[in-house]
Amino acid sequence: MIQFRRVVFCNALVGVIAVTSGRVWAASPATQPDVGQLIEEVRQLRSEVQELKAERVPTAAPVSITSPPRPAESIDETTAAVESDASQHSYLFDSGTDFMSGFTLDRFTLQSSDGNFVMRPWLHMQFRDATLVRKDFKPDGEDDTSNGFEMRRVRFGIDGNMFGPNLTYFFNWATVRASGTSNVTNAAGVKIGTVSNNLGGVPLLEEAWAKYRLDDTPFYLKAGQIKDPVLHDQIVSSRYQQGEERSLTADIFLNGDSFTEGATVIYDPKSWIRTETGVNHGMRSANTNFFDYPSTNAFNYGVAGRAEFKAMGRWQDYNMSAVGVKEPLLVFAVGSDYSERGHAGQTVVVADAMYADQKGLSLYGAVVDRYTTHNFGIYTQSPTGASIGTPDPAVAGRHTNEYSFVGEAGYLIQQHWEPFGRYEYFKLQGTAAGSENYIQAITGGVNYYFYGHRAKLTGQATFLPNGIPIDDGPNDVYTNNGNGEFLFDAQFQLLL
Repeated sequence: MIQFRRVVFCNALVGVIAVTSGRVWAASPATQPDVGQLIEEVRQLRSEVQELKAERVPTAAPVSITSPPRPAESIDETTAAVESDASQHSYLFDSGTDFMSGFTLDRFTLQSSDGNFVMRPWLHMQFRDATLVRKDFKPDGEDDTSNGFEMRRVRFGIDGNMFGPNLTYFFNWATVRASGTSNVTNAAGVKIGTVSNNLGGVPLLEEAWAKYRLDDTPFYLKAGQIKDPVLHDQIVSSRYQQGEERSLTADIFLNGDSFTEGATVIYDPKSWIRTETGVNHGMRSANTNFFDYPSTNAFNYGVAGRAEFKAMGRWQDYNMSAVGVKEPLLVFAVGSDYSERGHAGQTVVVADAMYADQKGLSLYGAVVDRYTTHNFGIYTQSPTGASIGTPDPAVAGRHTNEYSFVGEAGYLIQQHWEPFGRYEYFKLQGTAAGSENYIQAITGGVNYYFYGHRAKLTGQATFLPNGIPIDDGPNDVYTNNGNGEFLFDAQFQLLL
Protein backbone atom coordinates (compact mmCIF):
# COMPACT_ATOMS: atom_id res chain seq x y z
CA MET A 1 0.00 0.00 0.00
CA ILE A 2 2.84 2.42 0.80
CA GLN A 3 4.46 1.66 -2.56
CA PHE A 4 1.16 2.36 -4.30
CA ARG A 5 0.82 5.75 -2.62
CA ARG A 6 4.35 6.69 -3.68
CA VAL A 7 3.58 5.83 -7.30
CA VAL A 8 0.35 7.90 -7.28
CA PHE A 9 2.14 10.88 -5.74
CA CYS A 10 4.99 10.78 -8.28
CA ASN A 11 2.59 10.47 -11.21
CA ALA A 12 0.51 13.36 -9.95
CA LEU A 13 3.54 15.58 -9.44
CA VAL A 14 4.85 14.81 -12.92
CA GLY A 15 1.45 15.56 -14.44
CA VAL A 16 1.10 18.88 -12.66
CA ILE A 17 4.58 20.00 -13.65
CA ALA A 18 3.97 18.98 -17.26
CA VAL A 19 0.70 20.91 -17.43
CA THR A 20 2.18 23.97 -15.75
CA SER A 21 5.26 23.88 -17.93
CA GLY A 22 3.08 23.66 -21.00
CA ARG A 23 1.16 26.72 -19.96
CA VAL A 24 4.33 28.66 -19.21
CA TRP A 25 6.08 27.91 -22.48
CA ALA A 26 2.90 28.30 -24.54
CA ALA A 27 2.34 31.83 -23.30
CA SER A 28 3.68 34.76 -25.22
CA PRO A 29 6.63 36.64 -23.82
CA ALA A 30 4.40 39.56 -23.16
CA THR A 31 2.14 37.62 -20.86
CA GLN A 32 4.77 35.36 -19.12
CA PRO A 33 4.38 35.52 -15.29
CA ASP A 34 7.20 36.85 -13.25
CA VAL A 35 9.25 34.70 -10.92
CA GLY A 36 7.20 35.50 -7.82
CA GLN A 37 4.02 34.38 -9.55
CA LEU A 38 5.60 31.07 -10.53
CA ILE A 39 6.72 30.45 -6.98
CA GLU A 40 3.19 31.06 -5.74
CA GLU A 41 1.73 28.57 -8.22
CA VAL A 42 4.22 25.92 -7.12
CA ARG A 43 3.18 26.46 -3.51
CA GLN A 44 -0.48 25.99 -4.48
CA LEU A 45 0.30 22.82 -6.40
CA ARG A 46 2.27 21.46 -3.43
CA SER A 47 -0.70 22.13 -1.19
CA GLU A 48 -3.05 20.29 -3.55
CA VAL A 49 -0.74 17.29 -3.66
CA GLN A 50 -0.62 17.18 0.14
CA GLU A 51 -4.44 17.18 0.20
CA LEU A 52 -4.54 14.28 -2.30
CA LYS A 53 -2.12 12.27 -0.16
CA ALA A 54 -4.20 12.89 2.94
CA GLU A 55 -7.33 11.56 1.19
CA ARG A 56 -5.62 8.21 0.36
CA VAL A 57 -4.22 7.52 3.89
CA PRO A 58 -6.64 5.36 6.03
CA THR A 59 -8.07 7.07 9.05
CA ALA A 60 -7.17 4.14 11.34
CA ALA A 61 -3.92 2.23 11.51
CA PRO A 62 -4.20 -1.35 10.17
CA VAL A 63 -4.19 -4.12 12.75
CA SER A 64 -1.37 -6.66 12.27
CA ILE A 65 -2.53 -10.30 12.23
CA THR A 66 0.97 -11.73 12.28
CA SER A 67 3.31 -12.09 15.20
CA PRO A 68 6.27 -9.79 15.28
CA PRO A 69 9.42 -11.36 13.87
CA ARG A 70 11.44 -13.35 16.39
CA PRO A 71 15.17 -13.28 16.78
CA ALA A 72 17.19 -15.87 14.82
CA GLU A 73 18.10 -17.68 18.07
CA SER A 74 14.42 -18.36 18.81
CA ILE A 75 13.86 -19.79 15.31
CA ASP A 76 16.87 -22.13 15.70
CA GLU A 77 15.59 -23.41 19.05
CA THR A 78 12.16 -24.21 17.59
CA THR A 79 13.72 -26.05 14.63
CA ALA A 80 15.91 -28.12 16.94
CA ALA A 81 12.91 -29.07 19.11
CA VAL A 82 10.91 -30.25 16.07
CA GLU A 83 13.83 -32.32 14.77
CA SER A 84 14.37 -33.90 18.20
CA ASP A 85 10.69 -34.88 18.47
CA ALA A 86 10.75 -36.45 14.98
CA SER A 87 13.91 -38.36 15.87
CA GLN A 88 12.35 -39.76 19.05
CA HIS A 89 9.35 -41.02 17.09
CA SER A 90 11.62 -42.81 14.63
CA TYR A 91 13.10 -45.16 17.28
CA LEU A 92 12.17 -48.84 17.12
CA PHE A 93 12.01 -48.94 20.92
CA ASP A 94 10.48 -46.30 23.19
CA SER A 95 13.47 -45.20 25.21
CA GLY A 96 15.21 -42.09 26.32
CA THR A 97 18.51 -43.40 24.95
CA ASP A 98 19.71 -43.64 21.36
CA PHE A 99 19.80 -46.93 19.46
CA MET A 100 22.48 -47.89 17.00
CA SER A 101 23.06 -50.70 14.53
CA GLY A 102 26.04 -52.25 12.81
CA PHE A 103 28.41 -55.24 12.89
CA THR A 104 29.83 -56.15 16.30
CA LEU A 105 32.06 -59.22 16.62
CA ASP A 106 30.96 -60.27 13.12
CA ARG A 107 27.28 -60.13 14.10
CA PHE A 108 24.64 -57.70 12.90
CA THR A 109 23.56 -55.92 16.06
CA LEU A 110 20.83 -53.47 17.04
CA GLN A 111 21.39 -52.01 20.49
CA SER A 112 20.92 -49.05 22.78
CA SER A 113 23.88 -46.75 23.29
CA ASP A 114 24.24 -47.93 26.89
CA GLY A 115 24.15 -51.62 25.89
CA ASN A 116 21.14 -52.42 28.09
CA PHE A 117 19.06 -53.56 25.10
CA VAL A 118 20.69 -55.71 22.43
CA MET A 119 19.13 -57.72 19.59
CA ARG A 120 21.13 -59.83 17.15
CA PRO A 121 19.15 -61.53 14.34
CA TRP A 122 20.65 -64.47 12.46
CA LEU A 123 19.92 -66.90 9.63
CA HIS A 124 21.30 -70.40 9.13
CA MET A 125 21.04 -72.54 6.00
CA GLN A 126 22.44 -75.96 5.12
CA PHE A 127 21.86 -77.22 1.59
CA ARG A 128 22.85 -80.83 1.01
CA ASP A 129 23.18 -83.46 -1.69
CA ALA A 130 22.93 -86.97 -0.19
CA THR A 131 23.51 -90.40 -1.68
CA LEU A 132 22.62 -93.46 0.40
CA VAL A 133 23.55 -97.00 -0.71
CA ARG A 134 22.16 -99.92 1.30
CA LYS A 135 23.68 -103.27 0.42
CA ASP A 136 21.29 -106.18 -0.29
CA PHE A 137 18.37 -104.07 0.91
CA LYS A 138 15.73 -104.96 -1.66
CA PRO A 139 13.64 -108.13 -1.36
CA ASP A 140 15.47 -109.67 -4.33
CA GLY A 141 18.84 -109.02 -2.71
CA GLU A 142 19.73 -106.04 -4.87
CA ASP A 143 21.29 -102.87 -3.49
CA ASP A 144 19.13 -99.82 -2.91
CA THR A 145 20.50 -96.42 -3.95
CA SER A 146 18.84 -93.09 -3.25
CA ASN A 147 20.17 -89.67 -4.25
CA GLY A 148 18.83 -86.15 -4.11
CA PHE A 149 19.00 -82.63 -2.74
CA GLU A 150 17.58 -81.51 0.56
CA MET A 151 17.36 -78.35 2.64
CA ARG A 152 18.80 -80.00 5.72
CA ARG A 153 18.34 -76.88 7.82
CA VAL A 154 16.80 -73.46 7.37
CA ARG A 155 16.80 -71.73 10.74
CA PHE A 156 16.35 -68.19 11.93
CA GLY A 157 16.38 -66.52 15.31
CA ILE A 158 17.38 -63.65 17.56
CA ASP A 159 19.44 -63.39 20.71
CA GLY A 160 20.68 -60.62 22.97
CA ASN A 161 19.89 -59.00 26.31
CA MET A 162 17.20 -56.79 27.85
CA PHE A 163 17.14 -54.25 30.68
CA GLY A 164 20.89 -54.68 31.16
CA PRO A 165 23.51 -57.38 30.61
CA ASN A 166 22.17 -59.71 33.32
CA LEU A 167 19.05 -60.81 31.41
CA THR A 168 19.84 -62.62 28.14
CA TYR A 169 17.54 -64.44 25.73
CA PHE A 170 17.65 -66.78 22.73
CA PHE A 171 14.90 -67.75 20.27
CA ASN A 172 15.15 -69.81 17.11
CA TRP A 173 12.87 -71.59 14.68
CA ALA A 174 13.61 -74.21 12.04
CA THR A 175 11.52 -75.04 9.00
CA VAL A 176 10.00 -78.50 8.97
CA ARG A 177 12.15 -80.72 6.82
CA ALA A 178 9.65 -82.75 4.80
CA SER A 179 6.15 -83.08 3.45
CA GLY A 180 4.53 -86.40 2.65
CA THR A 181 3.57 -88.68 5.52
CA SER A 182 3.93 -88.48 9.28
CA ASN A 183 3.86 -91.21 11.88
CA VAL A 184 0.79 -91.85 13.99
CA THR A 185 1.74 -93.28 17.39
CA ASN A 186 -0.24 -94.75 20.25
CA ALA A 187 -0.13 -93.62 23.87
CA ALA A 188 3.13 -95.53 24.39
CA GLY A 189 4.78 -93.73 21.48
CA VAL A 190 4.75 -96.82 19.24
CA LYS A 191 4.07 -96.25 15.55
CA ILE A 192 0.66 -97.55 14.47
CA GLY A 193 0.33 -95.86 11.09
CA THR A 194 0.99 -92.75 8.99
CA VAL A 195 -0.99 -89.74 7.86
CA SER A 196 -0.45 -87.33 4.97
CA ASN A 197 0.91 -83.88 5.75
CA ASN A 198 1.98 -80.76 3.93
CA LEU A 199 4.27 -79.29 6.56
CA GLY A 200 7.47 -78.86 4.54
CA GLY A 201 8.88 -75.39 5.16
CA VAL A 202 6.57 -74.56 8.07
CA PRO A 203 8.47 -72.87 10.96
CA LEU A 204 8.82 -75.02 14.09
CA LEU A 205 10.11 -73.71 17.42
CA GLU A 206 13.44 -75.23 18.46
CA GLU A 207 14.85 -73.13 21.29
CA ALA A 208 13.30 -70.38 23.38
CA TRP A 209 14.82 -69.46 26.71
CA ALA A 210 15.76 -66.61 29.02
CA LYS A 211 18.73 -66.56 31.38
CA TYR A 212 19.20 -64.23 34.32
CA ARG A 213 22.39 -63.64 36.27
CA LEU A 214 21.89 -63.00 39.96
CA ASP A 215 23.55 -59.69 40.81
CA ASP A 216 27.21 -59.90 41.80
CA THR A 217 27.20 -63.71 41.84
CA PRO A 218 28.37 -66.48 39.47
CA PHE A 219 24.86 -68.01 39.46
CA TYR A 220 22.36 -67.88 36.60
CA LEU A 221 18.75 -69.02 36.27
CA LYS A 222 17.68 -70.38 32.89
CA ALA A 223 14.22 -71.52 31.76
CA GLY A 224 12.42 -72.38 28.53
CA GLN A 225 12.87 -74.88 25.72
CA ILE A 226 16.53 -75.80 26.00
CA LYS A 227 19.26 -78.29 25.19
CA ASP A 228 19.57 -81.09 27.73
CA PRO A 229 22.96 -80.35 29.36
CA VAL A 230 24.61 -83.76 29.04
CA LEU A 231 26.95 -84.52 26.06
CA HIS A 232 29.26 -81.95 24.45
CA ASP A 233 28.63 -82.58 20.73
CA GLN A 234 24.89 -82.81 21.47
CA ILE A 235 24.99 -79.37 23.16
CA VAL A 236 27.11 -77.58 20.52
CA SER A 237 24.91 -75.89 17.93
CA SER A 238 24.57 -77.39 14.46
CA ARG A 239 26.17 -74.15 13.24
CA TYR A 240 29.53 -75.06 14.77
CA GLN A 241 29.87 -78.81 14.23
CA GLN A 242 33.00 -80.16 12.57
CA GLY A 243 31.16 -82.68 10.43
CA GLU A 244 27.84 -82.16 8.72
CA GLU A 245 25.99 -83.62 11.70
CA ARG A 246 26.39 -84.59 15.31
CA SER A 247 27.42 -88.14 16.06
CA LEU A 248 24.96 -91.01 15.80
CA THR A 249 25.56 -91.45 19.53
CA ALA A 250 24.23 -87.94 20.27
CA ASP A 251 21.12 -88.62 18.19
CA ILE A 252 20.32 -92.10 19.49
CA PHE A 253 21.38 -91.96 23.16
CA LEU A 254 20.46 -88.32 23.86
CA ASN A 255 18.32 -85.51 22.54
CA GLY A 256 20.49 -85.00 19.48
CA ASP A 257 18.72 -82.46 17.32
CA SER A 258 15.80 -82.26 19.73
CA PHE A 259 15.14 -80.17 22.83
CA THR A 260 13.37 -80.34 26.17
CA GLU A 261 11.29 -77.98 28.29
CA GLY A 262 12.90 -77.23 31.63
CA ALA A 263 14.64 -74.91 34.08
CA THR A 264 18.27 -75.02 35.21
CA VAL A 265 20.69 -73.34 37.59
CA ILE A 266 24.09 -72.44 36.12
CA TYR A 267 27.28 -71.85 38.09
CA ASP A 268 29.85 -69.97 35.98
CA PRO A 269 32.53 -67.97 37.83
CA LYS A 270 34.35 -67.35 34.52
CA SER A 271 37.26 -69.48 35.66
CA TRP A 272 38.23 -73.16 35.34
CA ILE A 273 34.83 -74.68 36.15
CA ARG A 274 31.18 -74.29 35.21
CA THR A 275 28.11 -76.42 35.91
CA GLU A 276 24.45 -76.62 34.93
CA THR A 277 21.75 -78.68 36.67
CA GLY A 278 17.99 -78.67 36.52
CA VAL A 279 14.65 -80.35 35.98
CA ASN A 280 12.81 -80.92 32.71
CA HIS A 281 9.91 -82.77 31.14
CA GLY A 282 12.14 -85.65 30.07
CA MET A 283 14.09 -86.14 26.89
CA ARG A 284 12.51 -85.03 23.61
CA SER A 285 9.64 -83.11 25.19
CA ALA A 286 9.92 -80.06 22.92
CA ASN A 287 6.70 -78.26 21.94
CA THR A 288 4.45 -80.28 24.23
CA ASN A 289 2.02 -79.26 26.95
CA PHE A 290 2.27 -80.04 30.65
CA PHE A 291 0.50 -83.43 30.53
CA ASP A 292 2.54 -86.48 31.53
CA TYR A 293 3.14 -89.75 29.73
CA PRO A 294 1.25 -91.34 28.06
CA SER A 295 -0.80 -88.30 27.08
CA THR A 296 1.55 -86.16 24.99
CA ASN A 297 5.06 -86.69 26.34
CA ALA A 298 7.50 -89.57 26.07
CA PHE A 299 8.35 -89.09 29.76
CA ASN A 300 6.79 -87.72 32.94
CA TYR A 301 9.81 -85.74 34.09
CA GLY A 302 13.58 -85.64 34.02
CA VAL A 303 16.58 -84.29 35.90
CA ALA A 304 19.89 -83.49 34.21
CA GLY A 305 23.24 -81.95 34.94
CA ARG A 306 26.72 -81.38 33.56
CA ALA A 307 30.04 -80.19 34.98
CA GLU A 308 32.93 -78.92 32.81
CA PHE A 309 36.53 -78.49 33.93
CA LYS A 310 38.91 -76.35 31.86
CA ALA A 311 42.55 -77.30 32.23
CA MET A 312 43.67 -74.53 29.84
CA GLY A 313 42.44 -72.24 27.10
CA ARG A 314 39.43 -69.98 26.58
CA TRP A 315 35.81 -70.97 27.04
CA GLN A 316 34.83 -69.15 23.82
CA ASP A 317 36.92 -71.68 21.83
CA TYR A 318 35.04 -74.67 23.27
CA ASN A 319 33.25 -75.97 20.15
CA MET A 320 34.03 -78.99 17.94
CA SER A 321 36.99 -77.79 15.84
CA ALA A 322 40.05 -75.52 15.91
CA VAL A 323 38.42 -72.70 13.94
CA GLY A 324 39.11 -69.42 15.74
CA VAL A 325 41.17 -71.01 18.52
CA LYS A 326 43.83 -68.59 19.82
CA GLU A 327 45.60 -70.78 22.39
CA PRO A 328 45.60 -74.45 23.45
CA LEU A 329 42.28 -75.59 24.93
CA LEU A 330 41.64 -78.68 27.06
CA VAL A 331 38.28 -79.38 28.74
CA PHE A 332 37.05 -82.47 30.60
CA ALA A 333 33.37 -82.95 31.43
CA VAL A 334 30.80 -85.34 32.89
CA GLY A 335 27.04 -85.27 32.51
CA SER A 336 23.91 -87.26 33.28
CA ASP A 337 20.17 -87.35 32.61
CA TYR A 338 17.45 -89.39 34.28
CA SER A 339 14.03 -89.46 32.58
CA GLU A 340 11.07 -91.46 33.87
CA ARG A 341 7.83 -92.67 32.29
CA GLY A 342 5.38 -94.77 34.25
CA HIS A 343 7.34 -97.61 35.85
CA ALA A 344 10.26 -97.27 33.46
CA GLY A 345 13.27 -95.08 33.98
CA GLN A 346 16.23 -94.27 31.75
CA THR A 347 19.61 -93.03 32.99
CA VAL A 348 22.27 -91.71 30.61
CA VAL A 349 25.77 -91.00 31.92
CA VAL A 350 28.59 -89.47 29.83
CA ALA A 351 32.22 -88.43 30.12
CA ASP A 352 33.85 -86.42 27.34
CA ALA A 353 36.99 -84.42 26.60
CA MET A 354 37.94 -81.81 24.02
CA TYR A 355 41.35 -80.53 22.91
CA ALA A 356 42.08 -77.85 20.30
CA ASP A 357 45.00 -75.53 19.58
CA GLN A 358 45.96 -72.56 17.43
CA LYS A 359 48.00 -74.81 15.13
CA GLY A 360 44.79 -76.43 13.88
CA LEU A 361 44.60 -79.74 15.76
CA SER A 362 41.30 -80.75 17.36
CA LEU A 363 40.53 -83.96 19.27
CA TYR A 364 37.26 -85.08 20.84
CA GLY A 365 36.29 -88.24 22.69
CA ALA A 366 33.26 -89.45 24.65
CA VAL A 367 31.98 -92.49 26.51
CA VAL A 368 28.20 -92.86 26.92
CA ASP A 369 26.24 -95.41 28.95
CA ARG A 370 22.45 -95.83 29.07
CA TYR A 371 20.72 -97.94 31.69
CA THR A 372 17.00 -98.59 31.29
CA THR A 373 14.60 -100.19 33.73
CA HIS A 374 11.73 -101.97 32.02
CA ASN A 375 13.07 -101.46 28.51
CA PHE A 376 10.40 -99.86 26.31
CA GLY A 377 12.28 -99.56 23.03
CA ILE A 378 14.42 -96.88 21.39
CA TYR A 379 13.22 -93.41 20.52
CA THR A 380 14.21 -92.77 16.87
CA GLN A 381 13.74 -90.13 14.18
CA SER A 382 12.68 -91.43 10.76
CA PRO A 383 11.60 -89.65 7.52
CA THR A 384 8.00 -89.79 8.77
CA GLY A 385 8.66 -88.49 12.29
CA ALA A 386 9.74 -89.58 15.74
CA SER A 387 8.52 -92.80 17.31
CA ILE A 388 9.53 -95.67 19.60
CA GLY A 389 10.10 -99.00 17.90
CA THR A 390 8.73 -102.24 19.31
CA PRO A 391 11.54 -103.89 21.29
CA ASP A 392 12.63 -107.49 21.09
CA PRO A 393 10.35 -109.51 23.42
CA ALA A 394 13.50 -110.99 24.95
CA VAL A 395 14.40 -107.59 26.44
CA ALA A 396 11.05 -105.76 26.59
CA GLY A 397 10.30 -104.78 30.15
CA ARG A 398 13.70 -105.93 31.38
CA HIS A 399 16.66 -103.96 32.75
CA THR A 400 19.11 -103.28 29.92
CA ASN A 401 22.43 -101.54 29.46
CA GLU A 402 23.70 -99.90 26.28
CA TYR A 403 26.93 -98.01 25.60
CA SER A 404 28.87 -96.08 23.00
CA PHE A 405 32.41 -94.86 22.31
CA VAL A 406 33.04 -91.82 20.11
CA GLY A 407 36.32 -90.41 18.81
CA GLU A 408 36.71 -87.44 16.46
CA ALA A 409 39.76 -85.58 15.12
CA GLY A 410 40.49 -82.78 12.65
CA TYR A 411 43.33 -80.62 11.48
CA LEU A 412 42.82 -77.06 10.22
CA ILE A 413 45.25 -76.03 7.45
CA GLN A 414 45.82 -72.30 6.90
CA GLN A 415 42.37 -71.50 8.31
CA HIS A 416 40.62 -72.93 5.23
CA TRP A 417 41.08 -76.68 4.70
CA GLU A 418 40.13 -79.12 7.44
CA PRO A 419 40.25 -82.90 6.97
CA PHE A 420 38.44 -84.74 9.77
CA GLY A 421 37.39 -88.21 10.84
CA ARG A 422 35.10 -89.85 13.39
CA TYR A 423 34.69 -93.39 14.68
CA GLU A 424 31.78 -94.74 16.73
CA TYR A 425 31.14 -98.12 18.25
CA PHE A 426 27.96 -98.78 20.19
CA LYS A 427 25.71 -101.52 21.50
CA LEU A 428 21.92 -101.21 21.35
CA GLN A 429 19.13 -103.04 23.15
CA GLY A 430 15.45 -102.46 22.69
CA THR A 431 15.56 -102.92 18.93
CA ALA A 432 13.37 -105.33 16.99
CA ALA A 433 13.91 -109.06 17.26
CA GLY A 434 16.76 -110.37 15.11
CA SER A 435 18.58 -107.01 14.98
CA GLU A 436 22.32 -106.59 14.66
CA ASN A 437 22.93 -104.55 17.82
CA TYR A 438 26.72 -103.99 17.68
CA ILE A 439 27.18 -101.04 15.37
CA GLN A 440 30.24 -99.35 13.89
CA ALA A 441 30.16 -96.03 12.06
CA ILE A 442 33.25 -94.70 10.27
CA THR A 443 33.07 -91.13 8.96
CA GLY A 444 35.64 -89.10 7.05
CA GLY A 445 35.49 -85.80 5.24
CA VAL A 446 36.94 -82.39 4.55
CA ASN A 447 35.74 -78.84 5.19
CA TYR A 448 36.63 -75.77 3.21
CA TYR A 449 36.01 -72.59 5.18
CA PHE A 450 35.39 -69.53 3.02
CA TYR A 451 34.69 -67.34 6.07
CA GLY A 452 34.93 -69.64 9.06
CA HIS A 453 31.66 -71.35 9.96
CA ARG A 454 29.75 -68.52 8.28
CA ALA A 455 30.35 -69.94 4.83
CA LYS A 456 31.77 -73.42 4.46
CA LEU A 457 31.61 -76.39 2.11
CA THR A 458 31.76 -79.96 3.43
CA GLY A 459 32.26 -83.28 1.69
CA GLN A 460 31.68 -86.35 3.88
CA ALA A 461 31.36 -90.12 3.64
CA THR A 462 30.05 -92.57 6.27
CA PHE A 463 30.38 -96.35 6.24
CA LEU A 464 28.48 -98.72 8.52
CA PRO A 465 29.96 -102.23 7.96
CA ASN A 466 26.97 -104.02 9.52
CA GLY A 467 24.32 -101.43 8.74
CA ILE A 468 22.02 -100.23 11.51
CA PRO A 469 18.69 -101.66 12.80
CA ILE A 470 17.00 -98.26 13.34
CA ASP A 471 16.51 -94.99 11.50
CA ASP A 472 18.45 -91.83 12.27
CA GLY A 473 16.94 -89.16 10.04
CA PRO A 474 19.20 -86.26 11.14
CA ASN A 475 22.27 -88.18 9.89
CA ASP A 476 20.49 -89.50 6.75
CA VAL A 477 21.15 -93.05 8.00
CA TYR A 478 18.28 -95.53 7.68
CA THR A 479 17.54 -99.12 8.59
CA ASN A 480 19.59 -101.82 6.91
CA ASN A 481 19.97 -104.56 9.49
CA GLY A 482 23.13 -106.65 9.22
CA ASN A 483 24.22 -105.37 5.81
CA GLY A 484 26.68 -102.66 4.84
CA GLU A 485 25.58 -99.09 4.29
CA PHE A 486 27.34 -96.15 2.57
CA LEU A 487 26.41 -92.49 2.79
CA PHE A 488 27.98 -89.74 0.66
CA ASP A 489 27.14 -86.10 1.35
CA ALA A 490 28.10 -82.68 0.06
CA GLN A 491 26.83 -79.69 2.00
CA PHE A 492 27.08 -75.91 1.84
CA GLN A 493 26.47 -73.89 5.00
CA LEU A 494 25.65 -70.20 5.16
CA LEU A 495 25.36 -68.42 8.49
CA LEU A 496 24.39 -64.74 8.66
